[in-house]
Amino acid sequence: MKVIDLSILVMYFSREPGWESAERILLEEIVTLDLAVKEVANALWKKVIRREMSLENAVSIVEDLVSDVIPLYRQERFLPEALRIAARNHITVYDSLFIALAKDLGAVLVTLDKKQADAASREGVETEVLWP
Repeated sequence: MKVIDLSILVMYFSREPGWESAERILLEEIVTLDLAVKEVANALWKKVIRREMSLENAVSIVEDLVSDVIPLYRQERFLPEALRIAARNHITVYDSLFIALAKDLGAVLVTLDKKQADAASREGVETEVLWP
């Protein structure tokens, strides 16, 4: 099982460079946090405002994400551990939440964020870093 973070979802759905490698991951057994859907929606909003994507396309992507395409875990139960991870590794609680989920599930964390991946490794979480 793999935990995918926001960066993977945005790269894939926005068809950013390297999206094909994210597509490969999305075909595996994956999970993410409910936080990721909100963050993807915000990233897509920015693309709509910059005229890099149509509003209709952005809404369609968000509708797909909330329709149980990817199993979502509620973030609240992982917040205490995420705060500990963030403090130990000097990274954001947002990034630490995905590490906490992967740690709890014994899953691999997949991200584009090298700093997050390094922190996950220090926490004993196996990581896979995709490069765009």
